[in-house]
Amino acid sequence: MAKILIISGEPSGDFFASGLIKSIKKCSKNIDCYAIGGKQTESAGAELIADIDKLSVMGFTEVLCKLKTIKKVLDKVYGWIRENKPDAVILIDFPSFNFKVAKLSYGLKIPVIYFIPPKIWASRYARIKFIKKYIRFVIVIFPFEYDIYKKAGIEVYYFGNPSYSLYNKEVKSGGIKKIGSEDKYPVISFLPGSRKAEIKYHSGRIIESMLLIKKVYKDSFFIFPFKKEIDSSRFVSVLKKKNIPEKWYVITDSVSDALYSCDVTVVASGTASLEACFYGKPVIIVYYLNYLTYLIAKVLVNIRYVGLINIMANDCVVPELIESKFTPDNVFKEVDRFLKDDIYKKSVIDKISGTVSTLRIDALPLESSAKLIYDRIISKNN
Repeated sequence: MAKILIISGEPSGDFFASGLIKSIKKCSKNIDCYAIGGKQTESAGAELIADIDKLSVMGFTEVLCKLKTIKKVLDKVYGWIRENKPDAVILIDFPSFNFKVAKLSYGLKIPVIYFIPPKIWASRYARIKFIKKYIRFVIVIFPFEYDIYKKAGIEVYYFGNPSYSLYNKEVKSGGIKKIGSEDKYPVISFLPGSRKAEIKYHSGRIIESMLLIKKVYKDSFFIFPFKKEIDSSRFVSVLKKKNIPEKWYVITDSVSDALYSCDVTVVASGTASLEACFYGKPVIIVYYLNYLTYLIAKVLVNIRYVGLINIMANDCVVPELIESKFTPDNVFKEVDRFLKDDIYKKSVIDKISGTVSTLRIDALPLESSAKLIYDRIISKNN
């Protein structure tokens, strides 16, 4: 049996890892998959070496608080790799951890593939030298990334964006359902984020924003989507603490249903902020960091925008409310403008659509990536 190790460090990576594992297993029945991942990775058929719940942290200062835990998991991974000598190691983002794994694997002559490499175009571009030395090839999920790696002389492949591919499948299958009723307007979807720290920092601001909207729009209704693997208990506790009536909102585990049903989406920056743009609705991107983390990020990050849709367009396609700008008053103002100014709303949606269209490609991202890894690495070693 061939052995592969897949490492993701956060919920969005867990989602991509699970799809990749399913696709790899379709290539051959004689593959055992092991992972640093979460519930989705495990349900896809991988044996977990460690759970990402111990690793998924946000920002520099939060990482410092978990250094002992991260080192413990890293030592466990090192031991497993030395003992099992997998046929391939597949890394998904999470560079601070994954670079250490890559270096060890390279030294043991184990091929390393980076599926969704770190965002070197946003910060720490010098990491590309490490990638060139230790990584066999990279698979990117944005077309502009392909040119960056190609120019650097790195073997790179682009088969499309997995999130956009999944969206297209859901639309074609008719699996997306409407939440809410015709007498509710506007319907606002709030996506606070997937990490514990994001939910901690965002919950109060989101709920205060909701109260401001409700004062002006008496029939407004709110949707809070949390994927099954996300612990939403902190957010629910804030709702109860603020005495928010349950008839005002619904909590769902279907992000796609929430995005399809709303009139406006307010979403934490990250993978979900791009997914929100697939549905042809106005989007507002928000984010709040620990202040020290924010100051460090300002020094390291060399891009004008934080939202993926804006980065892709190199333009402020959708409004961003980051750090001190992320206030309930500002969220209300942006929502209110979208609801009252049809010309502005249409111009934003048109820009979103034009930017999203650059992701269209005939290939199936996860299936094509799995076949490449199997043909180039796994089948040749067995």
